[in-house]
Amino acid sequence: MRDPVVIAGAGVIGLALAFELQERGERVKILMPEDEAGTATLTAAGMLAPVSEADVEHTDLVPLALDSLARYPNFIDRVQAAAGRHCDYRTEGTLWVALHRDHRAELEHLLAFMNHRGLSAERLDARSLRRLEPGLSPRTVGGYRISADHQVDPRALRLALLEALTLRGAELESSCRAVGLECRGGVLTGIKVAYGDRQAVLPCTRAVLANGAWLGHDFDGALPDCGVRPVRGQVLRLTGPVLLQHVIRTPDVYLVPRADGRLVVGASSEERGFDGRNSAGATHDLLRHAIAAVPEIAELEIEEISVGFRPATRDHLPVIGATAVSGLFLCGGHFRNGVLLAPASAALLAETIHREWADAALAPFSPRRFEVQPCPNRN
Repeated sequence: MRDPVVIAGAGVIGLALAFELQERGERVKILMPEDEAGTATLTAAGMLAPVSEADVEHTDLVPLALDSLARYPNFIDRVQAAAGRHCDYRTEGTLWVALHRDHRAELEHLLAFMNHRGLSAERLDARSLRRLEPGLSPRTVGGYRISADHQVDPRALRLALLEALTLRGAELESSCRAVGLECRGGVLTGIKVAYGDRQAVLPCTRAVLANGAWLGHDFDGALPDCGVRPVRGQVLRLTGPVLLQHVIRTPDVYLVPRADGRLVVGASSEERGFDGRNSAGATHDLLRHAIAAVPEIAELEIEEISVGFRPATRDHLPVIGATAVSGLFLCGGHFRNGVLLAPASAALLAETIHREWADAALAPFSPRRFEVQPCPNRN
């Protein structure tokens, strides 16, 4: 029997990978950090929106995002069946809303870009939008609907994955984080871990670093210099009467309704390192834009203000695949698309690890693209 695959990271990316490895008959050991504050999964809104995001995504990322969205229904069915709990997966789509002339110009630009890529959206006038969502502002001047966009509750998905993994015998190392590698002759022999102040080595021949914005930080070992850094995002969770059925987006804010009545409002984007403090300015801006779109939001209660750290790489593409160290893999740098990209990233990397060959779909995301290449000889 093969040794377990050690996975450092217990967000949706790491847990989805562990789940897909179990589906292929592999044993898994998951390193669970003691402090989960700031993890992107717990802050994420869970929009599955490769069409809405098409204008800002790298060309190589759009096919992976569309593939991952197509995998979601089956992925959710398998996770829910294994866990016996729901993930609040919803398919109502996204309504993009313009509240004034400048918004309309931005949405026209986005629509043209989507059409250029062969992606579809339905143009709607203000009356049609307010028929779908009566709570929208009377200032609404138009917009469009993207039926292909879906959403999931990342917190519910994470709990379901943990339940499914535990029921299937996954080993969970609590209060444990990866801090380095043990190698011999370029081959992985173990992962150095820390349990608080105590350090140890977990022997292993296969491991995946999937620890989000912390990938490579304070790490003792030879990793590609992919420059993973935290991009801070502040999100609000409001509670009260159900106001919306669809995800609502303007160029300034997004509003994501949950089945339990909560409303997620997001999100700021700030290059401030691992600064986890809530900002009054970001909170004010989010509420101002949210109330402008749906005035009744002013009557909701603020239940939570949270900060998460999106893991971004130097070239804005994730790192998924094998490294120069035999047996060591990376799965990270998904920036704001970790929840969306989880099914495809997990399935493709699980196949790579299990069958020991890499799917061509992962080529643009190879961690080895960051290795220093020798200069060509010049005559």
